[in-house]
Amino acid sequence: MARLRLGTRCLGREGAQEVKPRRVTATMAEGYNWFLILVTIVVGILVVVANLHILVHFQHPEDRNQAWVPKVVVIFGLSLAMMSVLMFPLDVANRSACSDHVALSACDFAMPMKELWYTVYMIGSVLVLVVIPFASFYYEADPDFSATKRVKSATFWVVITSVVAGLTLGLAYGLAGYVEYPVEQLFSGIVPLDTSGPIQRDCIPPTGFWQTAPAGACDTTTVTLEEKIWSIRTSFPVYVIALSSMFGWFLFSVFAGVGMVTLPVDLLLSFARRPKATITKTQYMQQAKQLAIRAKEIKEVATDLRREEQTQGKSRSWKKKLKKVNLSLVSLEEGHEKLNQVYPQGENAEAAWIMTVLGYWLRLLLGFLTTFTSLLLIVHVVLYMILDPPESSFLNDVFIVLDKAFPLFGTAAFALFCFYMIAITVKGCSKFGLNLLVISLHPMKVGGTLMSSFLFNVALILLSTQAVIQFCAQAFAVYAESTEVQDIFGNEVEHLWGLSVLYIENVFIYAWLAVAGLTSLFVAVKWPNV
Repeated sequence: MARLRLGTRCLGREGAQEVKPRRVTATMAEGYNWFLILVTIVVGILVVVANLHILVHFQHPEDRNQAWVPKVVVIFGLSLAMMSVLMFPLDVANRSACSDHVALSACDFAMPMKELWYTVYMIGSVLVLVVIPFASFYYEADPDFSATKRVKSATFWVVITSVVAGLTLGLAYGLAGYVEYPVEQLFSGIVPLDTSGPIQRDCIPPTGFWQTAPAGACDTTTVTLEEKIWSIRTSFPVYVIALSSMFGWFLFSVFAGVGMVTLPVDLLLSFARRPKATITKTQYMQQAKQLAIRAKEIKEVATDLRREEQTQGKSRSWKKKLKKVNLSLVSLEEGHEKLNQVYPQGENAEAAWIMTVLGYWLRLLLGFLTTFTSLLLIVHVVLYMILDPPESSFLNDVFIVLDKAFPLFGTAAFALFCFYMIAITVKGCSKFGLNLLVISLHPMKVGGTLMSSFLFNVALILLSTQAVIQFCAQAFAVYAESTEVQDIFGNEVEHLWGLSVLYIENVFIYAWLAVAGLTSLFVAVKWPNV
């Protein structure tokens, strides 16, 4: 049932007079934490620097010193996604700065979190709908085109997609942009404030005019309750948040379900299949020759596909063949990378081999950690979200205990869980496309990631981040109690007309667990050739 804050209304013989609740002003700026502002600035700078390092570390050699527009979009998009995740623990810390004995309305918070959430989500939606498509069209345009022609071509396609998306969003908001709260309507008589008459008998009954009513007409014995649905127009930013989060949930429930299983499995299998020793130069030459033959075959197929495109266009069979070629290229690159690992060259060959060995042991450690994290998430979801009433708040209690030990411990643990869910989403997308060939492959490879793949993954991360934040607001509601993000999702988004059933009945959560279960069966059947 919705919690409503209403003023008290008393009626007397002369009419109605509204008594509004008074605002209690706290002294000495209760709840204002300057340290949060400093931490936010420092973390924001570190996030931008970290994403700049990711871009430099992962970019393809062909994109060095060029493709500046997509690079700016990638850095900005990744920074926005990371900071939106970090805003959740910031929201919790901002709320915790106010003492429990002081009303929230009396606190002077350092961070206007609701406005920040609205801003982040609106910017993220613009990035996904407009900026990233523009950068993708601009980057993938014919290299013979001039910069002006590239801009015109990209703008043309973006305008079309933006108009369609804008009309769809506007119509949806106009027709269904309402929140519906189940409330209980109370009917009772009202005792007048005028004490000149017999209070026990004079009253306004639930229905009718002023009259002298029998005793008991205005006491609790005559109160009646009736279930009602209170419908209110929601704000446009909240509706944008709801729709973008819903699309993010579709991606999250599928890709995160796949990634939650395949990420730990791939890390463990990578260690199990690690090279045990280096090879000789003769062995290196033989394997390199085999890779060269495969590369030549792939090139011939790609040439045939280009001719087919020029003569017959991009048919469905052509697209399927293209995806198979891309899969072959991924396999070829992996083979080339493994060959270089077992035959390190240069002056620091021995050091390179040592780093390779340590890297595989690190994957083993990460494999165990990710397995443990996935199991913790499943147990928490079952105990706190699936069972009704919840059996235990589990991870909520863990975060609260860590916060009591040291404030940053709980925040760091919470942020790690959020980032882990984004990581399994990206992993699941790559694995899903790799096995079923239903989507284009956009793998993230160190020193071999094209800007088109960067842009695709940034859009995926931005959408899934919005679902992850809502998931955290639901799954860690005890830890995030009274925060602005909890108010946005718990009190508005989850009560939107037409969408509330998806969240109240945990449809996406069940879908996520179902996909994870099916992926586990697939891995078990295909083992060890996953």
